[in-house]
Amino acid sequence: MSNRLIEFAGQAMELHHSGALFWHQQNMLVVGDLHLEKASSYHKSGQFLPPYDTAETLRRLAEAITFFTPARIMLLGDIFHDGEAWLRMRVSDRDRLLNLFESIDTIWVEGNHDEHFVPPGHISQESCELDGINFRHIMDTSKQTPEISAHYHPVASIRHRGTRVRRACFVCTPQRLLMPAFGALTGGLDVGDVVLAPLRGPDTQVYLLGNDAVFAAPPGLVVS
Repeated sequence: MSNRLIEFAGQAMELHHSGALFWHQQNMLVVGDLHLEKASSYHKSGQFLPPYDTAETLRRLAEAITFFTPARIMLLGDIFHDGEAWLRMRVSDRDRLLNLFESIDTIWVEGNHDEHFVPPGHISQESCELDGINFRHIMDTSKQTPEISAHYHPVASIRHRGTRVRRACFVCTPQRLLMPAFGALTGGLDVGDVVLAPLRGPDTQVYLLGNDAVFAAPPGLVVS
């Protein structure tokens, strides 16, 4: 397994192939956009997707927690796909989620899908600042404070030797770090989309998620 160690805002950040980030100085794991119970949300419209996305996402989260053994975890919003997701979850999945966080200091940042909702016994906040880095769900382009955010589910495509590969990715600039979606059932927004234009520049680096490694996209190989 090959993770990617980078420096962001003067801090050591380790990028994990699951889409999680580990901040070494804070002993903190960061994940966003789990979208738990997304599959079951489609049932009202008559679309019956296999109801296994929550269990798979929690399995991956448990693996990341076991690998890093963090003292703190930052949840960057849209942990649940909607405000009723908690009620639709199987009791076993609810218990597993709460057990994962039982001995970890957990910070819940509100997303646009799960605004004002957290499981019983927890509280949420719009944003959180630690050691000069602001954590929020949707990036705020009006501020110059170093920021880590989620929401956009960034994906990038590279073309190499005639083959096109599309992967979820981290997008990193000197002031902003955009997280990939962690959930097992999430779509993606191409990094070339106009919405992500504020992140493009000569110092922007895209890190693609592989099956068991994180790869820095070579300059010039990212295509729309």
